Amino acid sequence: MNWVKKKNLPTIESILYEGQPCNTLPDLWHALHSSYNSAENRPINASFLNEIPQADQILWLPFSKQEFTDAKCSSLSTPSPDHISWRHLKSLITNDRCLQKIIQIANACIDLEFWLSYFKSSNTVVIPKPNKNNYNSPKSFRPIVLLNTTGKLIEKVISNRLQFQLLANGFINSYQFRGIWQRSTTDVRIYLTYLIRAGWLRQCHTSVLAFDIAQFFPSLNHQFLSLCLKKAGLNTNIVRFFNSYYSNRSTSYSWNSFTSPLFNINVGVGQGSALSPILSALYLAPIIKTFKKRIKNLNKEIPTDILSFVNDRLLISQEKSYSLSNSFLLCSYNIISKILINAGLVMEHSKTELFHFTRACHPPNPSINLLSVGGSVISPKPIWWYLGFYFNCKLNFNYHTHFYATKCLSTLSTMKILGNSSRGLLPIQKRLLYRTCVLPIALYGFQL
Repeated sequence: MNWVKKKNLPTIESILYEGQPCNTLPDLWHALHSSYNSAENRPINASFLNEIPQADQILWLPFSKQEFTDAKCSSLSTPSPDHISWRHLKSLITNDRCLQKIIQIANACIDLEFWLSYFKSSNTVVIPKPNKNNYNSPKSFRPIVLLNTTGKLIEKVISNRLQFQLLANGFINSYQFRGIWQRSTTDVRIYLTYLIRAGWLRQCHTSVLAFDIAQFFPSLNHQFLSLCLKKAGLNTNIVRFFNSYYSNRSTSYSWNSFTSPLFNINVGVGQGSALSPILSALYLAPIIKTFKKRIKNLNKEIPTDILSFVNDRLLISQEKSYSLSNSFLLCSYNIISKILINAGLVMEHSKTELFHFTRACHPPNPSINLLSVGGSVISPKPIWWYLGFYFNCKLNFNYHTHFYATKCLSTLSTMKILGNSSRGLLPIQKRLLYRTCVLPIALYGFQL
């Protein structure tokens, strides 16, 4: 793994699993595999899918040349277990004969409802999550799956086709962001800012309850995902293909220079796969639809909105009374928690956050009691960090601007060591460095 020039991970003895250190490599492999596949035997109850309507039938046509040439692949992507880089594959598909063979493989996989075992084998690289207090637990690391490059290209084309079809028939909700075309982090922040200011015009404060799903990508249940595919309008042929795609998958884990033997994977969608963003959005779509329907069917409708950004969710309530908005958020939190459990997902209550947006000079800033739904008493913080942004209750972005301005000045100060007027980097190189390393920080979120 020298090509990445990465910092070495901690020694295996420092990793604790179930209170015990991993003194040997087999202990480490067991800890990693058990942590990232903890949802394997988790029960599901998919009966709530009957509460939402069946989507329109999707017509699946054979793949075309244009779909493969339009599939965007980064030349800087991590090399795959087959040691074929995107750069090599891009040069191959410029040859018409090679491209035709790959298209034939892709169409045959769909027609035969079968995904090649060669594409199912992967290597899982474990990387540390940023800004953790300590790294002595497998949950402090993120598993990234490295797949064979030819299979990733076919997955990319299937992913693009699924995105187009599911957006066209309306199965993906407008409340879902990230991993979907033209729905980025900037769109989430702009939409949230718009909601807050629109509420202020109605003399209402805005309360948000942010919650997280524990081990989201590794917890996606394959049986439930197949039912979601049927509900989305995909025909039996495609559903059976995905059943083959999930089954009999295996992966090895990498830790520094050590590599584990192969482990069977029967749950989850690997981060690193081109299909993981759209399949995770597909998994969440019926959950959000059911939530919206249930709050409408209550004796008294709860005016709560929901925003979804991968595994980060926001419940939003706009009222003139804090007690009323808190009670609405508590009820909504209880409803969405039960739906997630039925779908085989678990909330990470320790990461739930509350924040109030108001223009009042001395706002009360009350806490919310989530003990009845498995959480705790949560008090709002003075500053709320969300998707790289620092929000305060007045929505004036003073803290955000100060934070990123300080970061820019620190970056500029470190650039001095790279040269002066007589030696080191040339002025044109410093200009390029400034535009690539300083300006993106200074202009982060400038749309707001």
